[in-house]
Amino acid sequence: MSKHSPVIHKNTPNNHHETKHEIKCASQQVIVTRTDLEGNLIYYNPTFLEINAFSNKETLIRKPHNIVRHPDMPKSIFHIIWTIIERGHPIQAIVKNKTQDNHYYWSVMNWKVQFDNNNNIISYVAYAKQAPEYVIKAIEPLYGMMLQIEKEHGMESALEYLHSFLNEENLTYSQYLKKLTKHREIRCLCDFVKHKILRQELKD
Repeated sequence: MSKHSPVIHKNTPNNHHETKHEIKCASQQVIVTRTDLEGNLIYYNPTFLEINAFSNKETLIRKPHNIVRHPDMPKSIFHIIWTIIERGHPIQAIVKNKTQDNHYYWSVMNWKVQFDNNNNIISYVAYAKQAPEYVIKAIEPLYGMMLQIEKEHGMESALEYLHSFLNEENLTYSQYLKKLTKHREIRCLCDFVKHKILRQELKD
């Protein structure tokens, strides 16, 4: 185990999925990945392999990034992320991932869009660091409710719930994430969450 290896806390997750314990990443650890326009990995740093318990000999190039997606994550959150980055905008979100040995970890993820000389999108780069405990405690109930709504009524209803939640807080999702993370510079899961385009795309 390296000096900055993640620490495994034997906490029982508050869900019905068979993930074991929560991993707390060291503050110095940053997971970096780059994906193509379809969400397939075209680069990942050694920290990505270490945290997610992949072998150094294992090649993940061209495999989907969602191989680390945790089933507790609402699909509607990723719908929002893709809606924004496909329009060339950066985004931030709180994400729960599952490792290959069935542990889990929470991270603050930031996506940036890469362009070619003709201003065409060519890839997406994501940077992830350990999410603070107070952020996890705030976001987990929201995600849990959205996931339940998705299962019972579909993704559009989950987005409507998020929209109502933000209205009650009198915040956009961007403002809500900034409030949680105390970060005032990074644009988060965006003001577009309240925009008609999300509902229009779901109906197409």
